[in-house]
Parts: sequence; C-alpha cells; structure tokens
Amino acid sequence: MALKNRPRTFVFFISILATILLGGLTGCDQSQPQIKETPTGAPDLTFAVMGDVPYGLTPDEIRAEEIILKQQIADLNQNDSLSFVMHVGDIKKGIPPCEPGVYKTVAGILRTNKHPTFIIPGDNEWNDCQNPEEAWKLWEANFTRFDEHWPNELGVVRQSNRQENFSFVIQGTLFIGINMVGGKVHDWKEWESRIEDDRQWIETQFKRHSRDCNAAVIFTHANPGAKVGGTFELKIHAFGPVIEYLDKETDFAKPILLIHGDGHKWIEDHPFPTAGDRITRVQVTAGGLEAPLQVEVRKDASNPFHLIRSF
Repeated sequence: MALKNRPRTFVFFISILATILLGGLTGCDQSQPQIKETPTGAPDLTFAVMGDVPYGLTPDEIRAEEIILKQQIADLNQNDSLSFVMHVGDIKKGIPPCEPGVYKTVAGILRTNKHPTFIIPGDNEWNDCQNPEEAWKLWEANFTRFDEHWPNELGVVRQSNRQENFSFVIQGTLFIGINMVGGKVHDWKEWESRIEDDRQWIETQFKRHSRDCNAAVIFTHANPGAKVGGTFELKIHAFGPVIEYLDKETDFAKPILLIHGDGHKWIEDHPFPTAGDRITRVQVTAGGLEAPLQVEVRKDASNPFHLIRSF
C-alpha cells in the first residue's frame, strides 16, 4: 500500500524517526575529530620528545627501563634530521629513594645522545621525594643547563630567577620549557610563586616573538587537567595563571602545541574552551611503553605540527 494511504499519525511517526536517525548520524559525523591530511614535502624541523623514563620499582625493573632508555637514545642517534631531543620529566618512579646515583645514571645515559638534549623537572625526582630540598639540589647538580653539554647554535635563553625555564627559536617556531610539576604540594606559596614565574616567562617570550614566529611549542611535565563540559578543570588550582593566560589572555594568537608527560598514556586533544583548535595538547606515552614521539614542524598556518608515533 502506498505511504500516502497510511494514517497521518503513521506518516508523522516515520518522518520523526527519519529525522532522528539522520540527525543523529549527522551529529555523530560532525562530532568526530577531523582527520588531518599527512603533510607533503620536507619539514622545516623535526624534534623528539620522551618522558616518564626510566621508570621502575624493583632493581630488575629499573635496570630494564635503563636498557630501554639506552636503546631509545641509540635509535635517536640514527636520525640525523632531529634538531633536538626533549625529556619532559620523571626519571624515576615516585616510591624508590631519591639517591644521587639515580640522577647521575640518567644524566649519563642522556648524554650519550648526539643531539642537543633538554630536560625539565618531574615530580618524582623532586617534590615527591622524602626530602624535596635535597632532591632539588640533586636535580640542579645533574640537569641545570643540560643542553650546554652539546655545542649548538640554538640561542637558548633562560629566565634569570629560574634557570630551568628556557626558550629558543628554530625556523620560526618558538620553544618554551617551564617548571610545572604535579605530585605533592609541600608549600602552596612556593607553588603559586613558581607558576606565576612560569606564566611571566611564557608571556615575555610570546610578546617578544609574536611577529617573528609562526607557531609555539610549550613543554611541561604536569598534566594540567581536562575539559569537562564547557570548562577546563585544573588538576591543581595553582596551575590556573598559566592555563588562563594560554586560553584567554595570550599574546600569541597562533598555533600552539602543549606537550607534557605525567599521565603515562597518550592524549591528543584540544581541551581549552576559548582557544579551541588553536592549542593542541599532547600527553606523551611513558617511555618504557612507547618510543619517543617525533614532531615535524612546517610553516602551515592551520596545521604546522605533524605527530609521528612509533610503537
């Protein structure tokens, strides 16, 4: 029987059902992340990022992770295209003692890299230690100005009152490293002061390079939080000044890649409500579970970053 001979209520039901199904399918399609095309042509620069490695609890686990790190460095040494390598913190598990040998061993392994290597603090080797003050002295003794072990022309500059915060520019891309860790909060005043230093450092570099750079990459250890509904929920409220500046007050209205460790599992999203797709956040997989991330950068106003993972 033709549809026109059906009762009007049946026709209305069919119409509503079709609208729901089609609308739902369309909505699903629209909500899926857009698949970016693989860039063509040689990148302007390529760099590698690792974090949360070596990571272990028992002596056997620690040795196994150190072997992994050594192999990863050896593999990176085969790649002549890398401009530098970045370690985003956590060179040990949070539980084992924070002994001098741990810092010295990891520093020695990283120094076998032929590429300039940077490292920022993680909570496990600093504020999660039983004696954070002594742990920080160990970190400073082994990793402050770590990139200077390699002759390079990167033009690295550092914050005068916080030497672990640095920046440099390569091929029109601004790179910034800051001391922003998660973990235990022993002194809220210290945290708030340090995070404000981080914010000021980012702001200073953004204002300085707003015209001569096409994109920026920010390295931090801590996962700052996640987008929940229409807002960004901070993991630790002290992170607020940095995140608020990046999301709402930035002096650098260009693509930004925020890379951190901390959570061990891969995340790639756009969590900041105001900035939207302009800021991409990546949490790198723990080094013992995945090879270092490689990032290609091109002068592309909408899609400058190409992420390459190796499993």
